[in-house]
Amino acid sequence: MNRRGVSLAYTALADKPTLARFAEERGFDVIWNSGDSVALNGSMTQSTEQAQFGTGVVRAFVHEPRALAIACAEVQELSGDRFILGLGGGTKRANINQLGREFDHPATRIRELIHAMRLAWSTPASEPVAYSGRYVELTGTGLRGRGQALAFGQPYSVPAERKQDEPRETPIYLAAVNKAMFRLAGDLCHGLCGHPMASVRFIKETAWPAIDVGLQRSGRSRSDFDHEAWIITAISSDRAQALREVKHHMARFMATRSYAIVLDSQGYEGVRHAIQDAFFNRRGSDALIAAVSDEVAYAHAIFGTPDEVREQATRYEGVVDTSTFYCASSLMSPERIHENVKLIIETFGQ
Repeated sequence: MNRRGVSLAYTALADKPTLARFAEERGFDVIWNSGDSVALNGSMTQSTEQAQFGTGVVRAFVHEPRALAIACAEVQELSGDRFILGLGGGTKRANINQLGREFDHPATRIRELIHAMRLAWSTPASEPVAYSGRYVELTGTGLRGRGQALAFGQPYSVPAERKQDEPRETPIYLAAVNKAMFRLAGDLCHGLCGHPMASVRFIKETAWPAIDVGLQRSGRSRSDFDHEAWIITAISSDRAQALREVKHHMARFMATRSYAIVLDSQGYEGVRHAIQDAFFNRRGSDALIAAVSDEVAYAHAIFGTPDEVREQATRYEGVVDTSTFYCASSLMSPERIHENVKLIIETFGQ
């Protein structure tokens, strides 16, 4: 049986600690949060005790390397080594709209950021650290062991079961859709934040082969890597409503030009063109939903009653390591998002 995860993305900020506690009580292995805030995950250290938890996808280019490395080290310390950093590059349009600029060569930038942070985590706090890449620079002292390594000069408190000189490294999971990022995930990362629109076919035919190339480069095998599928999920007694919700959410994702590989690699170019026509010409929600065929919806999401989604989720068993259920939120009210996430936890919990 796959490990089970749940994403708390799109839920209200104040509700996340309670939902995280509920997910842990129901036996979930990993709990993912939302977006670019590492600080949010500090609340997870208090509301959970055993489950792993992660950032969601932090856009790598938002953060200065040392500040991000320190924030991760602090959350890792507070949680007893349960924290995961999810990294991604973001899309070209989102970066321009939200960050005010385009970031070229995203795979190179992320590779350099990972190397810089790992150097900081592995270098003793009493020793200098210097990393100079094409895009990323890091200087100062390291973050390993006791000493004035963290913000405001606070020392690490090393658990008794960890040797004093062991590095505190945060596992990094990479968000990937295209082959270059899949290869990078296999080469450098502990796991994959699978984009929430990947079918089993796409995972088998596109994602895994590219990840395998990266794993070979780093001398590892699939057993050394946690491939997570983030599965778009809508649970409701009204099956038609749930189908509309997943179709709308999928269409919003699949309108993104840089994600074309997902549909095109499976022969669904016509569906992609219909989605993009509805989206870019502002034809409205009904047109977006109509652009997604039932065949594509069945392949890329799970929806319906609790019994139906449990059955649909079995197709990911043995294909990936962790099935993470991700709310089909784009057509949902805040109340419906909260309801759906609770239903996900109840349906897939023990």
